Amino acid sequence: MKIIRFFFAGLLLASLGLWAGCESDPGTDTSAERAAAIAGYELTPIDMSRIVRASSSVEPENMVTLASRMSGLIIEMNVREGDRLSEGDVLLRFDIEEQQAELQRARAELELASAVYERNQTLFEREAISRAEYEESRANKRIAESEVKLLETRIGFGTLRAPHDLVILRRHVERGDAVSNNEPLFRAADLNRLVVRLGIPERDVVYLEEGQQTEIQIDAFPGIEFRGTIQRIFPSADENSRLFTVEVSLRAEQQDQVIRPGYLARVSMDAERRPSVLAVPSEALLASERDERFVYIINNENRLERRDVITGIERRNWTEILEGLEEGNTVVGSNPSNLRENILVNVTRWVENDAPQVAGRR
Repeated sequence: MKIIRFFFAGLLLASLGLWAGCESDPGTDTSAERAAAIAGYELTPIDMSRIVRASSSVEPENMVTLASRMSGLIIEMNVREGDRLSEGDVLLRFDIEEQQAELQRARAELELASAVYERNQTLFEREAISRAEYEESRANKRIAESEVKLLETRIGFGTLRAPHDLVILRRHVERGDAVSNNEPLFRAADLNRLVVRLGIPERDVVYLEEGQQTEIQIDAFPGIEFRGTIQRIFPSADENSRLFTVEVSLRAEQQDQVIRPGYLARVSMDAERRPSVLAVPSEALLASERDERFVYIINNENRLERRDVITGIERRNWTEILEGLEEGNTVVGSNPSNLRENILVNVTRWVENDAPQVAGRR
């Protein structure tokens, strides 16, 4: 038993000696400096223009209601909804037999009035009749001429023709209907000229201008981007909504798709254009006790350096850098508050303009 006790006591003394020897060597470093894992962001110019978004239905630029210009019975109908017409095409015809009969009578009366006038003109030149008789015959001839012209015009109203190229949107009557004067017959439009009329607040409309390009999303075609142009900004706001109407024009056929009236359009327009500025994620900024803004940049030795900056606008969680940084600088992109200057760091992920991206896949 004594031998065993002496053996363990010797082991204990040997261990204490080794520990004391290690403590006594000041040049021995048992731990290496560990790099802190961070998110990095490399400064590149980005677009920080403010985007104004609004939505409304697509509609024809000009809608027209084709109405009856006479009372009568429809005896011929040539179109239906969706038909495309060229200028001069016949839409419908009325029964005009009565008007044609009246025209024949009026033309006969005109022949008689013309004959009386010519005879009285000869007699007046011979001083065989008074001036009053001559003037009366001339007036009767003019009245007969105007009656013929009136009836010819009314007969012309019996055929309804397309005033220009258009598409029939609604048909309100059928063949055999009896209609009255000024009764609506068709609703039509030129579908090659489409617009979206948007209500925009005054704080935004001041930054928009005619001729500006816009991006348009149509719910009927998800994932497809269409283009439009601001062609008109109304001069005054709506009395009730206090919104200004901004009219965006677009072509009916884009991206091999046909846009139709009634589709819901979501329009994006740039306001306060800032197409190429240097910016950092807003959470990358810190403030000193004197409210000075600064960031941590990553130097060539992968250590942090404080860099004071002057900032501009903040938009969509990004802050513009006016002074202090240059394109290509790499900064701590997020959560810098728990870091300090000169520590060793390792970028484990990169912050992109749209979303964070894993390091090595930039």
